[in-house]
Amino acid sequence: MSRALRDHFGFTAMPFDKEISTDSLLELPSCREAMAGLRLLAETRGIGLLTGKSGTGKSCLVRKMIQELGTSLYKPMYLCHSSVGLSEFYGNLAVELGLEPKGRKATLFRAIKERLITLHRQARTHPVLIIDEAHLLANEILADLRLLTNFEVDSSNALTVLLCGQESLARKFDLSILEALANSITVVVQTTGLSKDDTMSYVEERIRSCGGQSGLFTKQALTLIHQASQGVFRTIGTIATNALLKVQIIGGSQVEAEHVQTILQR
Repeated sequence: MSRALRDHFGFTAMPFDKEISTDSLLELPSCREAMAGLRLLAETRGIGLLTGKSGTGKSCLVRKMIQELGTSLYKPMYLCHSSVGLSEFYGNLAVELGLEPKGRKATLFRAIKERLITLHRQARTHPVLIIDEAHLLANEILADLRLLTNFEVDSSNALTVLLCGQESLARKFDLSILEALANSITVVVQTTGLSKDDTMSYVEERIRSCGGQSGLFTKQALTLIHQASQGVFRTIGTIATNALLKVQIIGGSQVEAEHVQTILQR
């Protein structure tokens, strides 16, 4: 099906696949602003929060951040094992640091902190811990993260932490058990739906980057896509792809508002 769609419109690849280059998304104004916040977090070495609805570009921002941090100056560590207990969490982090995930929690905790300070001080490689799906983390893990970032009586920033998750993550910090962590958050980035202009630019750029013709979607079709998707990347891609499929099936050459409307009425 995807081959037929590509051939019909002359695409070199599917415009809205998951494997979109991060640079293609980050040219949009809202994405540039979010990325600037993540860069600030890396530079200032604190605890950051990246939240937003599913499909609003958080994963793309994280990929871009990891790509930029992949130098001798930083050691990015990505964890997405969110539905685990505290000991398992430390075990997963130990593996990322090249340690044996063995022993009791207290033993792992000490070994991890020693490795972090060694990287930061002796290897001069600043560790950056990125935790995805952090809204699923148990409160005890979130509370322990504050202890994990406390070095030399809180006088040294040897670890940067980015917590990435859905909007419910921010609400967790109203709990008294997480007050210390909440007070330590230095950078907050929130992804939102794209504006109408950004939605149109995004669709048109994706089509161009895959070899498609300019104006493949009419302005009215793009307006409907924006209204229905509320500017959410994932939903934009789903509606646009289905509309392209509709036009391919009927042998058309341009996506018009009526084609999008047919998709939305399913």
